[in-house]
Amino acid sequence: MRILVVPSRVRVSRLARAATGLSLRGHEVSWWGTPALPRESGPRALLGLHALWGTRAELVVGDADRIATASLLGRQVGARCMVLELGLDQVARWTWFDRWAWHTLHSHGLIAAEAAATFRDRAPSIDPERVGLWPDEVATAPVDAGDPDVEILERACERSLARQRGRAPRPAVFVDRDGTLVREVGYLANPTDLEILPGVPEALRRLQAAGYAIVVVSNQSGVARGLFPRARVYEIMGHLRRGLRSHGVELDGIYVCPHAPEDECPCRKPKPGLLERASEDLELALGRSVIVGDKWIDVAAGHGAGTRGILVRSGYGRDQEREIVATLDERRPEAICDDFGAAADWILAAELDQPEATRAG
Repeated sequence: MRILVVPSRVRVSRLARAATGLSLRGHEVSWWGTPALPRESGPRALLGLHALWGTRAELVVGDADRIATASLLGRQVGARCMVLELGLDQVARWTWFDRWAWHTLHSHGLIAAEAAATFRDRAPSIDPERVGLWPDEVATAPVDAGDPDVEILERACERSLARQRGRAPRPAVFVDRDGTLVREVGYLANPTDLEILPGVPEALRRLQAAGYAIVVVSNQSGVARGLFPRARVYEIMGHLRRGLRSHGVELDGIYVCPHAPEDECPCRKPKPGLLERASEDLELALGRSVIVGDKWIDVAAGHGAGTRGILVRSGYGRDQEREIVATLDERRPEAICDDFGAAADWILAAELDQPEATRAG
Protein backbone atom coordinates (compact mmCIF):
# COMPACT_ATOMS: atom_id res chain seq x y z
CA MET A 1 0.00 0.00 0.00
CA ARG A 2 1.01 3.61 -0.56
CA ILE A 3 0.11 5.64 2.51
CA LEU A 4 0.29 9.33 3.46
CA VAL A 5 0.47 10.03 7.20
CA VAL A 6 -0.88 13.33 8.57
CA PRO A 7 -0.01 13.19 12.29
CA SER A 8 -1.25 15.25 15.21
CA ARG A 9 0.62 18.49 15.84
CA VAL A 10 0.44 18.16 19.61
CA ARG A 11 1.36 14.56 20.42
CA VAL A 12 2.90 11.35 19.15
CA SER A 13 -0.31 9.38 18.84
CA ARG A 14 -0.85 5.67 18.85
CA LEU A 15 -1.64 5.84 15.15
CA ALA A 16 1.57 7.72 14.34
CA ARG A 17 3.59 5.08 16.13
CA ALA A 18 1.80 2.27 14.28
CA ALA A 19 2.16 4.06 10.93
CA THR A 20 5.92 4.05 11.38
CA GLY A 21 5.74 0.28 11.70
CA LEU A 22 3.92 0.00 8.36
CA SER A 23 7.09 1.06 6.57
CA LEU A 24 8.92 -1.81 8.30
CA ARG A 25 6.34 -4.16 6.78
CA GLY A 26 7.26 -3.00 3.30
CA HIS A 27 4.53 -0.45 2.64
CA GLU A 28 5.38 2.88 0.96
CA VAL A 29 4.80 5.43 3.72
CA SER A 30 5.13 9.20 3.26
CA TRP A 31 4.90 11.56 6.21
CA TRP A 32 3.44 15.07 6.12
CA GLY A 33 6.20 16.86 8.04
CA THR A 34 9.04 15.28 9.95
CA PRO A 35 8.32 11.71 11.12
CA ALA A 36 7.81 11.60 14.86
CA LEU A 37 9.67 8.31 15.15
CA PRO A 38 12.39 8.43 12.47
CA ARG A 39 14.20 5.25 11.48
CA GLU A 40 16.64 4.39 8.74
CA SER A 41 14.00 2.30 6.96
CA GLY A 42 11.13 4.51 8.07
CA PRO A 43 8.75 6.78 6.18
CA ARG A 44 9.70 9.50 3.72
CA ALA A 45 9.23 13.07 4.97
CA LEU A 46 7.23 15.56 2.87
CA LEU A 47 8.15 19.10 3.90
CA GLY A 48 5.90 21.69 2.27
CA LEU A 49 3.19 21.61 -0.38
CA HIS A 50 5.72 21.46 -3.19
CA ALA A 51 6.79 18.02 -1.93
CA LEU A 52 3.32 16.66 -2.73
CA TRP A 53 3.83 17.05 -6.46
CA GLY A 54 4.40 13.60 -7.89
CA THR A 55 3.40 11.88 -4.63
CA ARG A 56 0.61 9.33 -4.96
CA ALA A 57 -1.11 7.40 -2.18
CA GLU A 58 -4.06 5.04 -1.90
CA LEU A 59 -4.78 5.99 1.70
CA VAL A 60 -4.27 8.84 4.11
CA VAL A 61 -4.02 8.07 7.82
CA GLY A 62 -4.06 10.58 10.62
CA ASP A 63 -5.56 11.84 13.85
CA ALA A 64 -9.07 13.13 14.41
CA ASP A 65 -7.83 16.60 15.36
CA ARG A 66 -6.47 17.04 11.80
CA ILE A 67 -9.28 15.43 9.84
CA ALA A 68 -9.78 18.38 7.50
CA THR A 69 -6.08 18.58 6.66
CA ALA A 70 -5.87 14.82 6.19
CA SER A 71 -8.86 14.85 3.85
CA LEU A 72 -7.57 17.72 1.73
CA LEU A 73 -4.04 16.34 1.47
CA GLY A 74 -5.40 12.88 0.76
CA ARG A 75 -7.40 14.17 -2.18
CA GLN A 76 -4.31 16.01 -3.40
CA VAL A 77 -2.31 12.76 -3.64
CA GLY A 78 -5.17 10.72 -5.11
CA ALA A 79 -6.13 8.78 -1.97
CA ARG A 80 -9.48 7.01 -2.00
CA CYS A 81 -9.60 6.09 1.69
CA MET A 82 -8.84 7.58 5.09
CA VAL A 83 -8.13 5.87 8.41
CA LEU A 84 -8.15 8.02 11.56
CA GLU A 85 -7.48 7.50 15.23
CA LEU A 86 -10.69 8.72 16.86
CA GLY A 87 -11.08 10.09 20.36
CA LEU A 88 -14.50 10.81 21.83
CA ASP A 89 -13.54 14.33 22.90
CA GLN A 90 -12.01 15.08 19.50
CA VAL A 91 -15.06 13.88 17.58
CA ALA A 92 -17.34 15.87 19.91
CA ARG A 93 -15.48 19.04 18.89
CA TRP A 94 -15.81 18.42 15.15
CA THR A 95 -17.32 21.26 13.16
CA TRP A 96 -19.64 20.80 10.20
CA PHE A 97 -16.54 21.06 8.00
CA ASP A 98 -14.84 18.20 9.88
CA ARG A 99 -17.95 16.03 9.50
CA TRP A 100 -17.99 16.86 5.79
CA ALA A 101 -14.31 15.91 5.57
CA TRP A 102 -15.08 12.48 7.05
CA HIS A 103 -17.38 11.76 4.11
CA THR A 104 -15.10 13.08 1.34
CA LEU A 105 -13.09 9.84 1.41
CA HIS A 106 -14.05 6.28 2.32
CA SER A 107 -13.22 6.68 6.01
CA HIS A 108 -12.62 4.23 8.82
CA GLY A 109 -11.66 4.90 12.43
CA LEU A 110 -9.79 3.21 15.27
CA ILE A 111 -10.78 3.81 18.89
CA ALA A 112 -9.54 2.67 22.28
CA ALA A 113 -11.26 -0.48 23.51
CA GLU A 114 -12.57 1.26 26.63
CA ALA A 115 -14.44 3.80 24.47
CA ALA A 116 -16.38 1.19 22.52
CA ALA A 117 -19.37 1.02 24.89
CA THR A 118 -20.22 4.72 24.62
CA PHE A 119 -18.89 5.59 21.17
CA ARG A 120 -22.13 4.90 19.27
CA ASP A 121 -24.12 7.26 21.54
CA ARG A 122 -21.52 10.02 21.64
CA ALA A 123 -20.59 9.90 17.95
CA PRO A 124 -23.91 9.14 16.17
CA SER A 125 -22.69 10.62 12.86
CA ILE A 126 -20.12 7.82 12.43
CA ASP A 127 -21.24 4.42 11.15
CA PRO A 128 -20.11 1.87 13.76
CA GLU A 129 -19.37 -0.58 10.95
CA ARG A 130 -16.49 1.71 10.01
CA VAL A 131 -14.91 1.72 13.47
CA GLY A 132 -12.37 -0.80 14.77
CA LEU A 133 -10.66 -1.26 18.11
CA TRP A 134 -7.05 -0.91 19.14
CA PRO A 135 -5.69 -3.80 21.25
CA ASP A 136 -6.49 -3.55 24.96
CA GLU A 137 -2.85 -3.11 25.95
CA VAL A 138 -1.13 0.13 24.94
CA ALA A 139 2.39 -0.64 23.75
CA THR A 140 5.26 1.43 25.15
CA ALA A 141 8.28 -0.35 23.66
CA PRO A 142 9.90 0.95 20.45
CA VAL A 143 7.77 0.00 17.49
CA ASP A 144 8.74 -2.99 15.38
CA ALA A 145 7.17 -4.83 12.44
CA GLY A 146 5.45 -7.36 14.69
CA ASP A 147 3.78 -4.81 16.97
CA PRO A 148 0.04 -5.56 17.54
CA ASP A 149 -0.87 -1.92 16.83
CA VAL A 150 0.85 -2.14 13.45
CA GLU A 151 -1.18 -5.27 12.66
CA ILE A 152 -4.45 -3.52 13.57
CA LEU A 153 -3.65 -0.44 11.48
CA GLU A 154 -2.56 -2.54 8.50
CA ARG A 155 -5.81 -4.52 8.59
CA ALA A 156 -7.88 -1.34 8.95
CA CYS A 157 -6.20 0.12 5.86
CA GLU A 158 -6.71 -3.07 3.85
CA ARG A 159 -10.37 -3.31 4.85
CA SER A 160 -10.97 0.32 3.95
CA LEU A 161 -9.51 -0.20 0.47
CA ALA A 162 -11.49 -3.43 -0.04
CA ARG A 163 -14.79 -1.84 0.93
CA GLN A 164 -14.16 1.33 -1.06
CA ARG A 165 -14.10 -0.71 -4.26
CA GLY A 166 -17.83 -1.21 -3.76
CA ARG A 167 -18.05 -4.21 -6.07
CA ALA A 168 -18.96 -7.83 -5.52
CA PRO A 169 -16.36 -9.95 -3.69
CA ARG A 170 -13.45 -10.73 -5.97
CA PRO A 171 -11.53 -13.96 -6.44
CA ALA A 172 -8.10 -14.42 -4.91
CA VAL A 173 -4.99 -16.47 -5.41
CA PHE A 174 -3.76 -17.47 -1.95
CA VAL A 175 -0.06 -18.27 -2.07
CA ASP A 176 2.26 -20.06 0.30
CA ARG A 177 5.58 -18.22 0.69
CA ASP A 178 8.50 -20.62 1.25
CA GLY A 179 9.04 -23.04 -1.60
CA THR A 180 6.32 -21.43 -3.71
CA LEU A 181 7.16 -17.74 -4.10
CA VAL A 182 10.68 -17.85 -2.67
CA ARG A 183 13.45 -20.42 -2.45
CA GLU A 184 13.02 -22.92 0.40
CA VAL A 185 15.83 -22.56 2.96
CA GLY A 186 14.27 -24.20 6.01
CA TYR A 187 13.41 -21.61 8.63
CA LEU A 188 13.96 -18.32 6.80
CA ALA A 189 15.32 -15.99 9.51
CA ASN A 190 17.34 -13.41 7.57
CA PRO A 191 15.88 -11.00 4.99
CA THR A 192 19.05 -11.25 2.91
CA ASP A 193 18.39 -14.97 2.41
CA LEU A 194 15.07 -14.32 0.69
CA GLU A 195 15.26 -15.16 -3.02
CA ILE A 196 12.18 -14.77 -5.21
CA LEU A 197 11.91 -17.74 -7.55
CA PRO A 198 12.27 -17.21 -11.32
CA GLY A 199 9.05 -16.35 -13.13
CA VAL A 200 7.10 -15.48 -9.97
CA PRO A 201 6.77 -11.69 -10.50
CA GLU A 202 5.61 -12.09 -14.10
CA ALA A 203 3.06 -14.73 -13.09
CA LEU A 204 1.73 -12.53 -10.27
CA ARG A 205 1.37 -9.59 -12.67
CA ARG A 206 -0.70 -11.72 -15.05
CA LEU A 207 -2.98 -12.87 -12.24
CA GLN A 208 -3.50 -9.35 -10.93
CA ALA A 209 -4.22 -8.10 -14.44
CA ALA A 210 -6.95 -10.77 -14.66
CA GLY A 211 -8.58 -9.41 -11.50
CA TYR A 212 -7.26 -11.72 -8.80
CA ALA A 213 -6.25 -10.46 -5.37
CA ILE A 214 -2.87 -11.86 -4.30
CA VAL A 215 -2.73 -12.93 -0.66
CA VAL A 216 0.21 -14.65 1.02
CA VAL A 217 -0.75 -17.21 3.70
CA SER A 218 2.18 -18.62 5.63
CA ASN A 219 2.82 -20.90 8.62
CA GLN A 220 5.73 -19.51 10.64
CA SER A 221 6.16 -21.87 13.58
CA GLY A 222 9.73 -20.64 14.01
CA VAL A 223 8.20 -17.91 16.19
CA ALA A 224 6.63 -20.40 18.61
CA ARG A 225 9.79 -22.51 18.54
CA GLY A 226 11.89 -19.51 19.59
CA LEU A 227 13.99 -19.50 16.42
CA PHE A 228 13.18 -15.86 15.61
CA PRO A 229 10.81 -13.16 16.90
CA ARG A 230 7.48 -12.29 15.33
CA ALA A 231 8.94 -8.97 14.18
CA ARG A 232 11.50 -10.81 12.04
CA VAL A 233 8.73 -12.60 10.14
CA TYR A 234 7.19 -9.26 9.14
CA GLU A 235 10.56 -7.73 8.32
CA ILE A 236 11.14 -10.59 5.88
CA MET A 237 7.62 -10.19 4.51
CA GLY A 238 8.41 -6.49 4.04
CA HIS A 239 11.49 -7.49 2.07
CA LEU A 240 9.24 -9.66 -0.10
CA ARG A 241 6.77 -6.79 -0.60
CA ARG A 242 9.52 -4.44 -1.73
CA GLY A 243 11.09 -7.06 -3.98
CA LEU A 244 7.81 -7.77 -5.75
CA ARG A 245 6.94 -4.06 -5.95
CA SER A 246 10.16 -3.47 -7.89
CA HIS A 247 8.65 -5.83 -10.48
CA GLY A 248 5.28 -4.08 -10.54
CA VAL A 249 3.43 -6.36 -8.11
CA GLU A 250 1.61 -5.08 -5.00
CA LEU A 251 0.44 -7.77 -2.59
CA ASP A 252 -3.14 -7.37 -1.36
CA GLY A 253 -2.49 -8.97 2.00
CA ILE A 254 -0.17 -11.12 4.09
CA TYR A 255 -1.52 -13.46 6.76
CA VAL A 256 0.76 -15.36 9.12
CA CYS A 257 0.26 -18.11 11.70
CA PRO A 258 3.06 -17.91 14.32
CA HIS A 259 1.94 -21.00 16.27
CA ALA A 260 3.43 -24.46 16.62
CA PRO A 261 1.49 -27.56 15.46
CA GLU A 262 0.83 -28.63 19.04
CA ASP A 263 -0.89 -25.31 19.79
CA GLU A 264 -3.91 -26.55 17.81
CA CYS A 265 -4.79 -23.00 16.74
CA PRO A 266 -7.49 -22.31 14.10
CA CYS A 267 -5.09 -20.44 11.79
CA ARG A 268 -2.29 -22.92 11.12
CA LYS A 269 -2.60 -24.66 7.77
CA PRO A 270 -4.11 -27.23 7.03
CA LYS A 271 -6.90 -25.45 8.90
CA PRO A 272 -8.57 -22.72 6.82
CA GLY A 273 -8.43 -19.89 9.38
CA LEU A 274 -5.96 -17.66 7.53
CA LEU A 275 -7.97 -17.83 4.32
CA GLU A 276 -11.27 -17.21 6.07
CA ARG A 277 -9.89 -14.20 7.92
CA ALA A 278 -8.47 -12.76 4.69
CA SER A 279 -11.78 -13.33 2.94
CA GLU A 280 -13.63 -11.35 5.60
CA ASP A 281 -11.08 -8.52 5.70
CA LEU A 282 -10.59 -8.16 1.95
CA GLU A 283 -14.07 -9.16 0.71
CA LEU A 284 -12.94 -12.17 -1.31
CA ALA A 285 -15.01 -14.80 -3.08
CA LEU A 286 -13.60 -18.07 -1.74
CA GLY A 287 -15.64 -20.20 -4.14
CA ARG A 288 -13.89 -18.54 -7.09
CA SER A 289 -10.44 -18.59 -5.52
CA VAL A 290 -7.48 -20.97 -5.47
CA ILE A 291 -4.53 -21.69 -3.21
CA VAL A 292 -1.07 -22.53 -4.51
CA GLY A 293 1.57 -24.20 -2.37
CA ASP A 294 4.28 -26.84 -2.20
CA LYS A 295 2.69 -28.93 0.59
CA TRP A 296 -0.51 -30.90 1.08
CA ILE A 297 -1.41 -28.65 4.01
CA ASP A 298 -1.80 -25.75 1.58
CA VAL A 299 -4.25 -27.69 -0.58
CA ALA A 300 -6.17 -28.92 2.48
CA ALA A 301 -6.44 -25.38 3.87
CA GLY A 302 -7.88 -24.20 0.56
CA HIS A 303 -10.38 -27.04 0.38
CA GLY A 304 -11.43 -26.35 3.96
CA ALA A 305 -12.17 -22.75 3.00
CA GLY A 306 -13.96 -23.70 -0.24
CA THR A 307 -11.21 -22.89 -2.76
CA ARG A 308 -9.45 -25.03 -5.30
CA GLY A 309 -5.89 -26.18 -4.63
CA ILE A 310 -2.74 -26.45 -6.74
CA LEU A 311 0.44 -28.25 -5.66
CA VAL A 312 3.68 -26.97 -7.20
CA ARG A 313 6.76 -29.15 -7.54
CA SER A 314 9.12 -26.45 -6.25
CA GLY A 315 10.19 -26.48 -2.59
CA TYR A 316 8.92 -29.68 -0.96
CA GLY A 317 6.41 -30.23 -3.76
CA ARG A 318 8.03 -33.22 -5.50
CA ASP A 319 8.23 -35.21 -2.27
CA GLN A 320 4.68 -34.21 -1.39
CA GLU A 321 3.44 -35.26 -4.82
CA ARG A 322 4.57 -38.82 -4.26
CA GLU A 323 2.71 -38.91 -0.94
CA ILE A 324 -0.64 -37.54 -2.05
CA VAL A 325 -1.03 -38.37 -5.75
CA ALA A 326 -2.99 -41.54 -4.95
CA THR A 327 -5.19 -40.05 -2.23
CA LEU A 328 -8.84 -39.15 -2.60
CA ASP A 329 -9.13 -37.00 0.52
CA GLU A 330 -8.83 -33.24 1.10
CA ARG A 331 -5.12 -33.34 0.27
CA ARG A 332 -5.65 -34.16 -3.40
CA PRO A 333 -5.17 -31.00 -5.51
CA GLU A 334 -7.11 -29.99 -8.59
CA ALA A 335 -3.78 -29.61 -10.41
CA ILE A 336 -0.07 -30.34 -9.95
CA CYS A 337 2.24 -27.90 -11.72
CA ASP A 338 6.00 -27.62 -12.10
CA ASP A 339 6.21 -24.11 -10.64
CA PHE A 340 4.21 -20.99 -9.85
CA GLY A 341 4.31 -19.76 -13.44
CA ALA A 342 2.69 -23.00 -14.62
CA ALA A 343 0.13 -22.71 -11.81
CA ALA A 344 -0.78 -19.22 -13.05
CA ASP A 345 -1.27 -20.66 -16.54
CA TRP A 346 -3.68 -23.26 -15.13
CA ILE A 347 -5.64 -20.68 -13.13
CA LEU A 348 -6.06 -18.33 -16.08
CA ALA A 349 -7.07 -21.17 -18.40
CA ALA A 350 -9.60 -22.48 -15.88
CA GLU A 351 -11.37 -19.08 -15.69
CA LEU A 352 -11.89 -19.42 -11.94
CA ASP A 353 -12.80 -15.74 -11.71
CA GLN A 354 -16.03 -16.39 -13.64
CA PRO A 355 -19.29 -17.44 -11.95
CA GLU A 356 -20.09 -21.16 -12.34
CA ALA A 357 -22.92 -20.54 -14.82
CA THR A 358 -20.70 -18.64 -17.26
CA ARG A 359 -17.45 -20.58 -16.86
CA ALA A 360 -16.18 -22.20 -20.03
CA GLY A 361 -16.41 -25.96 -20.32
